[in-house]
Amino acid sequence: MTTGRVQVENGELAYEVRGEGDPVILLHGGILDSRMWDTEMTALARHHTAIRYDARGHGDSSTPAARFKHYEDLRELMTALGLPRASLVGLSGGGRIAADFALTYPDLVENLVLVATGLSAMVPKDPFVLEQTKKLEGAGARGDLPAAIECILRMWVDGPKRAPADVDLRVRSLCREMYTQTVVRHGLSGFTQMDELRAIERTGELTPRTLTLVGDLDSTDIAAIADQIESEARDARKLVVPGVAHMINLEKPAEFSRILLDFLACS
Repeated sequence: MTTGRVQVENGELAYEVRGEGDPVILLHGGILDSRMWDTEMTALARHHTAIRYDARGHGDSSTPAARFKHYEDLRELMTALGLPRASLVGLSGGGRIAADFALTYPDLVENLVLVATGLSAMVPKDPFVLEQTKKLEGAGARGDLPAAIECILRMWVDGPKRAPADVDLRVRSLCREMYTQTVVRHGLSGFTQMDELRAIERTGELTPRTLTLVGDLDSTDIAAIADQIESEARDARKLVVPGVAHMINLEKPAEFSRILLDFLACS
């Protein structure tokens, strides 16, 4: 196992590398950090070079000091690690970065796995997400961090079809810890300082071999994006995972690792 820090423009990224073989880069969800990939790092390292990193404004990476692009940070990470090409696995906001990267540098992407993904320039429409966003803004205005984190958990861990008590306590506790640490350390600078593409309007330009995974308990916005990618991207298929919302790999780690390894093995 190797850990280190890569210098990027006006900042740095903390990363970890394990194993040998075709490289696979894991991109964590927004406001989370690379700890969410513990199981996948172990599973992938048996046959691949597995790489995970904290996006700028998250985890142990630097807080943004100026405008930046997450997808350009990823390009600099690959250059620093000597990776001419890699498969990308991104969940939620990590999928959003991966899609922007694949649109900008399609020749550098071997396979694309988009898990409960968002896309840059998407506009939320799901009533539950809009309701929780309004509550989140109110909690933020009051300076009530625990209440704000609970709104994020309701949106992106529980989902619109479950109560908190229906979700594995360990998953909720881990996500609460990561959300809280990111906000305390970086605020929301990983979002407010970033520049993106408009991938929601360009899914037909995605050319890598692509797998999208969506939980059947996730928001309608995320389900709609999975459908759009499947129908418009050049080589994409969708898999619906039952009994789970947004955090597919955390709630069903064994099943997720099997799906991921099977997909990569067929490339």
